[in-house]
Amino acid sequence: MTITTSYTDLAKEAEEILKQAISSGNPSDFIKGYNLYEQTILYFESVGKSKEAHILLERLEKILQVVIERGDLDAPFYDKLGPFFILYAYHFKARILEALNEDLGTAVKNRVGALEIAEGIEWIEQIINIIVDLLLEDYEDYCLRYLKYAKDKKTELINEIARQVEQYQQQTERGWLFKKKENPQRIAENIYNAFLHLLGLMIEKYNQGESFLNEGLELLRKLKHYSNDDFDYLDIRLLALEAHIRGFATEDIDSFETSHVRSKILPYTLLDNPDVDTLGNLMSQYVRKMGLNIPVAISEVPILGANPAGTPHLAIVGQTGVGKTTLTKHILKENKRVQDTTVFVFDHHLEYADIADQIIQIGGERKPEATQYFAVEEIGETFKTAQDLIRDQQRIFSQEGASPEDLAKKIQDIEEQTRPNVMRFVIETIEGLLDKEHEKILPLDSLDTVVYWIVMDEPWITTSVVSTILKRVLNMAIQEKVENNVILVTEEAQNLANDRWLKNLASEGRKFGLYLIAISQAPEFDPWVVSNSELLIFKLRKTFNVNSDLKNLFTEEIMKAIPVLDVGEYLSYHRDLRSWVLSYNPEILSPVHAKQAVQSKIEQLQKLLQS
Repeated sequence: MTITTSYTDLAKEAEEILKQAISSGNPSDFIKGYNLYEQTILYFESVGKSKEAHILLERLEKILQVVIERGDLDAPFYDKLGPFFILYAYHFKARILEALNEDLGTAVKNRVGALEIAEGIEWIEQIINIIVDLLLEDYEDYCLRYLKYAKDKKTELINEIARQVEQYQQQTERGWLFKKKENPQRIAENIYNAFLHLLGLMIEKYNQGESFLNEGLELLRKLKHYSNDDFDYLDIRLLALEAHIRGFATEDIDSFETSHVRSKILPYTLLDNPDVDTLGNLMSQYVRKMGLNIPVAISEVPILGANPAGTPHLAIVGQTGVGKTTLTKHILKENKRVQDTTVFVFDHHLEYADIADQIIQIGGERKPEATQYFAVEEIGETFKTAQDLIRDQQRIFSQEGASPEDLAKKIQDIEEQTRPNVMRFVIETIEGLLDKEHEKILPLDSLDTVVYWIVMDEPWITTSVVSTILKRVLNMAIQEKVENNVILVTEEAQNLANDRWLKNLASEGRKFGLYLIAISQAPEFDPWVVSNSELLIFKLRKTFNVNSDLKNLFTEEIMKAIPVLDVGEYLSYHRDLRSWVLSYNPEILSPVHAKQAVQSKIEQLQKLLQS
């Protein structure tokens, strides 16, 4: 359900406003320019255009860094590149990283930079955001230090706030709601008390693994009563922390009755977000307008192994750039949240690095992202020797005067004879490596997400390595050496078509707590795996001919829907329910990001319904 929305022009407008605001020293335009820039970055990220989003992110960070480096702390507060601009440059650099959930460590550093400049209300704002970021990163000790700092600064902070209250009682530019008759000192004390209570509540509930959101939002409302502009963004930040805390204390997986269930807590998106219901209604209306009779679900993700009678595996199919990887990350995050799970991802393009606890590189030159590296140089040397042999034979045949047809046939015969020997050597090498470095390569006793980045000279060599690892995991599970549920993700699963160990995993793995997510651009990549999996179908470039096992599933209505699916939309076939559902994943990365994705989708559907 594609609609073209040009956010490129909006990005150019945002950049121009931002630069003009810096040049002229206009604080309100500085804020406006940033907000437009953030909107465009989050939009591109929400529709899967990460490259465009990160180009804009880098440009924004450079602009803000110029303000920080060239700013004048000794100038009047609102003067051109004065303290206001430096403070909010730090603030905005932190905020965009938080919105993308990209680098909370750097976000904290920028907020500390802002904290050194901030006073009163702005100081409170930075401290709250710092505490949220630190708790999201599980740095509780640092939070306690900031809490003590806030307590020690009580008198000074109250006096700063009181001065600000008195200054702004006659102004309305920043959303202050003070009445002239109110006592600035009393207002400052109320603000400080609500602020300190909120800090203590967040840290206490984090330690106890208990919900704090209702009480926390009430305290935030007290703060927002005095300064809407400064504290509005914190609504979303508190949702992020609440989801993080609740992730430690979830209901037992046995309570689920079907393999596809609506998550009890969807981080950031469904949590207290009324727009999700609006989005579901609009999607249903648009489906009816398209003449389709398909039910709609928003962010409904499968919990693998939840239904003992259901199909435990997933086959995710769709063309490049439609949201397969993002949805898979969401599924992995939700499954890890509700059950003890080890995750192994066979990732050929390092797309899962952002959710990885470990990145194990096998082959190639070591990359800085790798936490474990195994060169296996002997595989490369053996492949090179085989290639040299083939080239030598080709030269000999050419010198003997073989015709082009005979030469091609002879080279093909040599390759067919050579490949099994190379493959056998690859398997023996990887098996030997697994024997020697078993605990490092297969940390099955951990609850980590482990990404395998296999760098080989040919795809079929990579396939041999993956197959050998799958074989070892399955054999260990059969021998009852695996305590946790294990989810195995195979990107570009078509390369493993007809692999015996993948087939065994699809048919026998569920008995031993092994669950497969096979991702491919072709629905027929392996009929055996597909027939043992629930199907998630994203947009496909062209009509496909389904095999006999799937033919009855793809009705005319479903075939009509597949080519018009938008990024993030997919058709989910529930084998246990024997029905299709149109689903949408709001690309969950962070609260701000998810909110922007949902809002963009709502605006998109409203335009489509009006057309």
